[in-house]
Amino acid sequence: MSPLSPLSPAKKLFVLAATIALTGAGCFGGSTSGGNDGGVFMTADAGSAWTQQTAIPSAKGVGTIGGTNVIALEMDPQDNAALYAGTVSQGLLYSLDGATGWMQPRDAGLKEGEISAVEVDPTNVCVVYVAKGQRLYKTEDCLRSFDSEAYVETRAGVTIRRIAVDWYNPLMVWIGLSNGDVLKSEDGAVTWQTSLSSKKSITGLMVSNADSRVVLVGTETDGFYKTTDSGIAWTQIKDELKEFKNAAKVSAFVQDKTGGTVLAATAYGILRSKDFGNTWEALQLLSSAGQVDIHTLAMNPADTNEIAYAAGTTFYRSLDGGVKWTTTKIPTTRVPMALVLDPTHTSVAYLGVATIEK
Repeated sequence: MSPLSPLSPAKKLFVLAATIALTGAGCFGGSTSGGNDGGVFMTADAGSAWTQQTAIPSAKGVGTIGGTNVIALEMDPQDNAALYAGTVSQGLLYSLDGATGWMQPRDAGLKEGEISAVEVDPTNVCVVYVAKGQRLYKTEDCLRSFDSEAYVETRAGVTIRRIAVDWYNPLMVWIGLSNGDVLKSEDGAVTWQTSLSSKKSITGLMVSNADSRVVLVGTETDGFYKTTDSGIAWTQIKDELKEFKNAAKVSAFVQDKTGGTVLAATAYGILRSKDFGNTWEALQLLSSAGQVDIHTLAMNPADTNEIAYAAGTTFYRSLDGGVKWTTTKIPTTRVPMALVLDPTHTSVAYLGVATIEK
């Protein structure tokens, strides 16, 4: 049995009700790659073995999300058994039992289409933001109902790519768009203002755990942007990356619980910053710089020496800050897109995979 926290009675009732409310069984949607090796994989032993966690119970039986492409994963910061998965074309999935079973919300708009990001309010487990295309959805009642107009983008071809919620003031919400804009709301997604226009798609958005006025943004090809005053002024961090070829192409980044260390996945490889993005150093990987595409990585928030990432069909793990690495194979042909470590039991990890068109 995996070391996951038990569900509260209220959540157990909610799981039961939601499961009964589901319709349809058998195969959940289809596979764009012609295989059934998609969805979410889990390890309970630091990557030595992986199991595909794809069950989706319904009133008619148990279906599977094995043919589903997953591009986003979010763990509830207050409940390590609650997980949210964003898919390429089949909407939002969530689990309240550590990925043992998956469900979909009642909202019809979130049962299809691409979900690029999910963010849980760090102070309230029932407040969740979901990015779908040009709309930001918000629930305040644990997915029972959604406001589909928390933000609506009206410019053609512009979509929401990333979400961040301020841990100090959860009414402060940030979203990053595909055209490079970063928008800020100070009233819980009622009204919005443009804080940054970077011109390149936003690939990462993170509020510092040390000071919530400090926000780091990653872009598709223009490196990073950083604010220290809640978005009044921004500084671009690109020239500082020149010694690392193609490092201005940022895929993802994570921080430790103090905000003292940031790791970033770039087209160069993995970079580390100890000043929240001002300066960077490269980790020595087993592959050469730029040899593999790294879309996701993770770090133990309490121990920055414990690092993990996935690329190709391989899971990489280090316990000494990237000096030495161990590798294991992941039983899928799809691309690792989202990796989450359980912060209370870091031997437990979840991996979302997808077929990505070149």
